[in-house]
Amino acid sequence: MLDYTDLKKKEGMEPWPAMKELPFIDVLEGDPQHKGRFDVGGFGLRTMAGVWECTPGKFQNTYPGDEICTILEGKLKTIDENGKLHEYGPGDIFYARKGEVVTWEILETIYKVFYIHDPDAEQLSEEAA
Repeated sequence: MLDYTDLKKKEGMEPWPAMKELPFIDVLEGDPQHKGRFDVGGFGLRTMAGVWECTPGKFQNTYPGDEICTILEGKLKTIDENGKLHEYGPGDIFYARKGEVVTWEILETIYKVFYIHDPDAEQLSEEAA
């Protein structure tokens, strides 16, 4: 079992590939920088869980898997496929399905806990750390 009461700490976070290099991200404004830590899985695996931080900027995200996340720090706005504006801050939780296209505008550096499941990925994830 993973307990994010303790695991939400930023220890062990590493820079992730530049957003402009990720096939599911289209940077629209600014130069958002991100880093994270996988506690389960990793890029391209069926199950991924961990923490992620990103600096301000605006980008379109085509979700590579079903994701639920909890915002721990910062502020952001999203616009979903139906054009609905959502505003999130610490304590807020949201879900997006695989393939959903969502525009993110990060207003203050965000830090979140995430869980992503890609039912189409062939490789299973490693056991929890």
